[in-house]
Amino acid sequence: MALYKTLTVNKATKVLIWKIEESTSKLQEGIVLSENSTARLNSMKSQLHQRGFLSIRHLLKEVGYTDADLIYDEFGKPHLKNGKFISITHSFTFTAIIVSDEVPCRN
Repeated sequence: MALYKTLTVNKATKVLIWKIEESTSKLQEGIVLSENSTARLNSMKSQLHQRGFLSIRHLLKEVGYTDADLIYDEFGKPHLKNGKFISITHSFTFTAIIVSDEVPCRN
């Protein structure tokens, strides 16, 4: 898999960056999606969007989370169920997350 870079901002905050080089089917390996996430993935028309969505789940896995640990509020902002802070971003063939134990992350 293509974890591109990990940055440790401080002991409570990490940034992980993924370079998307895998196929959609390859990215589906090793992760379990909730029913809601599966429906969301299947509704995406763009392969790049699908691959970005899946690569985010691999980044979550890198820091010990699963798809089920990620929830979205009514505005589409991601949250972790355990109360830690997360922000998700993507641009073409790169995706990234920032996770912090202490500081809110802005989208």
